[in-house]
Amino acid sequence: MEARKQDTPYGLRMPKGMRAEIRAMAEENGRSMNAEITFHLRVALGERAERKGEQAETHAKN
Repeated sequence: MEARKQDTPYGLRMPKGMRAEIRAMAEENGRSMNAEITFHLRVALGERAERKGEQAETHAKN
């Protein structure tokens, strides 16, 4: 049997009430809390990458 690559655990402190919000969103979306947090991080990082790409295009035109 092949050893599976383990994800690196990361302890996360959240503002009061945020955990309950994430839990509710995860339940609505049929995901675990970890999957819900990961989903939103991927969306945020994707948006960041898109903004960086737009900035690079703007700078290249100038």
